[in-house]
Amino acid sequence: MGYAKDKKEWRKPGRRKGYRVLAPERHLVVCEGKKTEPLYFEGMREALKPEFRNRIHIVVKGTGLHTTDLLDYAKRECRLSGGYDHVWIVYDQDDFDPHDFDSVVDACKKNSSSATTFHALWSNPCVEVWLLLHFGYTTAQMTSTEAIAKLDAAFKRELKHPYTKSTEGLFAELYDRLDDADACVKRLLLWHKEQGSCSPSQMNPCTTFPEITRMLSDYLGDGEE
Repeated sequence: MGYAKDKKEWRKPGRRKGYRVLAPERHLVVCEGKKTEPLYFEGMREALKPEFRNRIHIVVKGTGLHTTDLLDYAKRECRLSGGYDHVWIVYDQDDFDPHDFDSVVDACKKNSSSATTFHALWSNPCVEVWLLLHFGYTTAQMTSTEAIAKLDAAFKRELKHPYTKSTEGLFAELYDRLDDADACVKRLLLWHKEQGSCSPSQMNPCTTFPEITRMLSDYLGDGEE
């Protein structure tokens, strides 16, 4: 597929027996949800090409926490584990306070350092928006319930089976549509900017999910290797 882009700037060179080697990158993905998001990222981890599976480590944790509590949890995990190169905070707008939802973006920037970069992977109103954008572009504002219903309809129409939050194989099943979803998100971000929306809580529908897929795109296969 055409999704792969040159995203090698995050590689850190190391040394072994006098030769330069690719040092392992450690990624921690901390999810608000305990079902859909962990299943999606576990699928991403399984889709790493064999030659990179010992070099790129993805640890996925579903917590049930949200917004600032999620970030605090991730920081504790970093301290206990000895650190990660990239920490991805995955959370939804849903019914949470707009200020708390927006504050995570700034908090991630403030907590980032030369050793660890924190990334805010938000979805408004929910992660199903990111999945829905694999099937087409939309600017229609929606609730989480509406997003899930629209995604279920798209699954039944295009994939011939219903969508549930415990649907397995999400990443592999949608992998060939990543180009389309990424393009839709770029269009949405531009559209919201043109509408004067400047904060995540104002951007319904929208998501920043492609940030992690873009970063790892060169190292992903089709999920079936």
